[in-house]
Parts: sequence; C-alpha cells; structure tokens
Amino acid sequence: MSTFRWGIIGTGGIARAFAEDLPRLGDHQVVAVGSRTLASAESFAQQFSDVTAFGNYEELVAADVDAVYVATPHPMHYENALLAMRAGKPVLCEKAFTVNAKEARALVAYAQENRIPLMEAMWSRFLPHLQQVKEIISNGALGEITNIIADHGQFIPYERAPRLWEPELGGGALLDLGIYPLTLAHLILGSPISINAQATLTDKKVDLNTSMILRYASGAHALLSCTMASRGSVSAMIVGDKARIEIDGSFYAPTSFRVITRDGEITEYPKSYEGHGLREEAAEFARVVRAGEIESPLMTHATSIELMGMMDQIRAQIGVSYPSE
Repeated sequence: MSTFRWGIIGTGGIARAFAEDLPRLGDHQVVAVGSRTLASAESFAQQFSDVTAFGNYEELVAADVDAVYVATPHPMHYENALLAMRAGKPVLCEKAFTVNAKEARALVAYAQENRIPLMEAMWSRFLPHLQQVKEIISNGALGEITNIIADHGQFIPYERAPRLWEPELGGGALLDLGIYPLTLAHLILGSPISINAQATLTDKKVDLNTSMILRYASGAHALLSCTMASRGSVSAMIVGDKARIEIDGSFYAPTSFRVITRDGEITEYPKSYEGHGLREEAAEFARVVRAGEIESPLMTHATSIELMGMMDQIRAQIGVSYPSE
C-alpha cells in the first residue's frame, strides 16, 4: 500500500508529537507543514526528513497531501478545518474539536454535504488499552456499571503554557484536560441525562479547577474533575456490581490497568505499548479515507457534537465563555 502523506497545520508540541509517532506505522509520512510564519514552519520541517514548509495555511492545504492534521489552538480549529475541507482535503482535527457545539455541527454538515472525511483527533479512544477495557465491559465482566471516577489534574502555570490562561485562545482546564475524563465517560456510558458542574475561575475567567457530576438513565454516575492548579493521580476507575477496572495514570494515554472482582480477585493488564500513542488515530483515519468513508465508527461525528454540547452545558453552568463565540 502506498505511503499516506500528511500535511500539518500548526507547529506546536502536539504537532511534533504526532509527526514523531507516525514513523512507527511504516506507511505514513509528514510531507508538508504550514504555519503563520515561514520561519516557524521551516524550523519544524528541519526536525524531520523531506517535509516542505509553508508560511501560510492556504499553501499547505493546496499541497499534494492525502489528509490535513489540524494542530492549532481550539479557537482556530473551525477556520482551519474548513479551509482544508474547502480545498478538498480530508481533515483530522485536534481535540477539543471546536470551541462549541455550533462550530462542531457546522464542520460536520460541510463534511457530510461534500463527502469529505472528517474526524476529531481524540487519540485516547483509539488506544489498545481502552479498546480492551471496552471489550471487557461489553463481555459483562463488570456487570451493571454504577460509577466512573476520573481525574485529570496537571500543574500548568502561566509560564509553562500561556495559551491555557487566555480566553482568546480557548483557555482553561475543561477543553484541554476535562475533555479526557468526559470522553472516557462517554465511551462507556454514552450521553448523560443531567450534568452538574462547579468551578474556580482565574482572573481572566477561564476555569482553573472544574468538577462535574454526570447522571445517566441507567442510574450510573460519573464523577469527573480537571484542574490546571495541581498534579493529580490522572487515573480512572470504572465500577460495576460484579467488578471494577482501575486504569493507572495517565489513563488517557498508553498505560496499565487491572480488573478487580468484588471478591478481591485481581487480573493485571500491564502496559506493552511503545511510543506516544498518536499514531493509532492516524491509522484509523487513513483507513477511513482509503475506504471512501467520511467518519470513523470509533469517533463518530455525532460523538464529537455530543461532547462539545456537554462542554457547552458545563461552561454555561460555571460562567466561562470565549470571545470567538
């Protein structure tokens, strides 16, 4: 099979991690990168082989690539993804998909109307350990799910990541960190029937610390939290009436987990994965493109819209809005 050629919009840390993980697939390659400045694009390109640098996004989306990976800050996702799709390019767009559900619906509508592949790059949903967790649950080993508990706390002061503290850049813990526990809960339990959220905001009115309680029609609850103020366990637990799964930190990345029955019997599932883990989403998106499909069953358009809607609801409760809205 021919090499799947990627163009990347953005030159930040996640773009670099994506490009570094792709060679493990063997048949994927970054061939072009675009930035708002040519110097930034050239600096990125020099770290890899045979990558063409462009000093604007318009030239990048016009390049000879099989798909475009959008790796810019959240408020730019809608504009950047739409630019690429208007150029006829399939788009893998970083999480959070957009800043709100309205933008998510608009991107999906364009993709569906024009039959262009589009997928949110929620990389954890594609990882082997979470696919295995889902299979264990589907086989009934946990019984009826009663609770999900997931923490995503990172110590991220302003000097480490200024964009997370700026409303103009979609800052706050929720879109960057909270999306992971929300995604886990959605993967296992689907959409909740109610959400209750509380938060502590920064002086610029982005969320520093957010806690969420989600209730489901089955009676299950999800107790989720995210913060930029401190490093937590970054672990997760899925509890059923027969057994529970404990996922070690970082639960959303390649890691180990165990199944513990209510009688105390433990089955360990050690980590065996090598690499960052971003290549799994790339492999799935390439499959979607090559198959002539426009969405992945592992991360559907409806799922991205539902998750953005949940975060809209949470932000409304905690009083966070963005200038781009």
